[in-house]
Amino acid sequence: MSRCGYIHTLVLTSDGRVYAWGGNGLGQIGCGDNTEYICTPNELHFGDNHKIKSIHASYGSSFAITSIGHVLSWGDNRGHELGLNIDDERVFKPRLITTLNGVKELCYINAIKSNEDKTIESFHISDVINKYKSQFIEILTIESGGFGTVYKVKHRWDDKIYAVKRIQFEDENTKYSALNEVKMLAKLDSNFIVKYYDSWIEDPELYIQMEYCTQSLRTVIEDKPRVFGRQSVDTSNTKPMDIIEYFISCEIFRELLQCVQYLHELQPPIIHRDIKPENFLISYNGNNRFIKLCDFHLATNQDRTALTRGVGSPKYMAPDVGLSQSYNFKVDIYSLGLIGFELFEINSKEYN
Repeated sequence: MSRCGYIHTLVLTSDGRVYAWGGNGLGQIGCGDNTEYICTPNELHFGDNHKIKSIHASYGSSFAITSIGHVLSWGDNRGHELGLNIDDERVFKPRLITTLNGVKELCYINAIKSNEDKTIESFHISDVINKYKSQFIEILTIESGGFGTVYKVKHRWDDKIYAVKRIQFEDENTKYSALNEVKMLAKLDSNFIVKYYDSWIEDPELYIQMEYCTQSLRTVIEDKPRVFGRQSVDTSNTKPMDIIEYFISCEIFRELLQCVQYLHELQPPIIHRDIKPENFLISYNGNNRFIKLCDFHLATNQDRTALTRGVGSPKYMAPDVGLSQSYNFKVDIYSLGLIGFELFEINSKEYN
């Protein structure tokens, strides 16, 4: 029996021995360390006289089922997919999942990847039985719009809170945009970007598991006058900002700029193409940053190909995009400028 992950391979021999080789950056080989590549088959040792019956490989994680139905796991644990109830992001040796027994089969959805020419690879999903309902408790609907619904959920195994976006594949364009968002989130591991944990398909819908953030910049902009005592019951009578609110607004805008700067300094640069207050989330993560950018279904790499497609939210769209003219990463900066008008309560019409 052989199983292949994204860049690693597992083999089970007729006498119950397991070998692994390939990429090991996440510990998926199970050799005991994070040596980046294992170029020859490495025999794994499971201890306690475990007799392995079957093996399974996901994107960066590995699993083995014993003859008596116990499960061992190792590798990538950033989304707690190993079922070990630990906070370690990588596990370098097979560990027993103590809460499981009598297991006959294991089904797992690999992370969705793109190939070198930037087209989305075809995929076929089978044996998936409602992972969303079996692993998560739905708490409330955060947002529902033209591109999916976002839920606040609690994981049944560790009680941690996440956001899960559910996108229905209504047509090929929706499908491409949804898979493009997964592709972007999977490679953007940064404090400037909302954290991505996992993605899977329950036909005909895509689910994306992400970091949960309590509110968006839109909420901050709307609540700021009231919080600082500038807005009376008559909302049309709003006083000017004081120095403290102005300073805080400057700090918020600085973090917005940093988020977009991070994308534009990548090689090749990434253009978000839907910069608006709703797509900046507020995260309380203890690292002296609060603003994170989300929603990458319209994002694209800026390469040598001229971009002319008119996409995004009309209110924050640069004229070049709206007129389907050739454009580059500067269209994101234009959108940031319009957000600045709202944040500092400047009448943009005066600036034409």
